[in-house]
Amino acid sequence: MISGQKTLIATIAFVAFTASSAMCAEWERTSGVFAQIKTISTADGTKVFSYTNYGTAISDAEGDTAYTCAGGGEATDAGTTLKLACEYIDADGDKVYEMVERTVGDGFAKGRGRLTSAGGTGKHANRKYECIYKFNYLPKLEGMPDVPVIVRAKCRGDLPS
Repeated sequence: MISGQKTLIATIAFVAFTASSAMCAEWERTSGVFAQIKTISTADGTKVFSYTNYGTAISDAEGDTAYTCAGGGEATDAGTTLKLACEYIDADGDKVYEMVERTVGDGFAKGRGRLTSAGGTGKHANRKYECIYKFNYLPKLEGMPDVPVIVRAKCRGDLPS
């Protein structure tokens, strides 16, 4: 009987531990970005663009990072399509990779999109998470070649280990 109770208690403890480990964390991240955007307009009014940005991300939950993203997309009257690959580097030199996707019917300079984890190194290895972000382009500063952007993201998934 005691052996059966020990097994039951061990099973309950294991299930409770597994359930708590599988629970997703939620956190926020704020980024300041400088975007380099090169656009070519087609005859039908579509604007095809290449996009590279450099920025810093601030997050109490993940730690602060410097990052770069590159990719491109198109903007039409119907909306914007964007796909970027990003590399974040934290203060310890560990890396996080993300994919940025945005296919929505809002304007180019303001809107929402989705960030998805795509691997990492060190404490970021095997992290799985997704963020919904919103952004706003700011006026270009005199003498600066890049456009400043503020990005705010709400994330859910694994935190660094």
